[in-house]
Amino acid sequence: RFIQSGLWAWSRHPNYFGEITLWLGIALIALPTLGGGQFVTLISPVFVYLLLTRISGVPMLEARGKKRWGDDAAYRAYLDRTPVLMMKPPRSQ
Repeated sequence: RFIQSGLWAWSRHPNYFGEITLWLGIALIALPTLGGGQFVTLISPVFVYLLLTRISGVPMLEARGKKRWGDDAAYRAYLDRTPVLMMKPPRSQ
């Protein structure tokens, strides 16, 4: 079965949301110490975001979930009420 409780009620991919938030936080903490060419390191959170939301991560898991549980009414309802990435309070069923 698919997970739809805990953090997975708030986001279909809370682990990826956390990974993106982590890299953004590291970039913000490092920002005051960066100078010159070091600013290129700020591409890291953008790269992680694009990688997880466009290339691997989310697209692959969404496709696998739809293939595995796509006919399940409970899964379709879960997809309708739960945001893909951003953490939002669960909507009532």
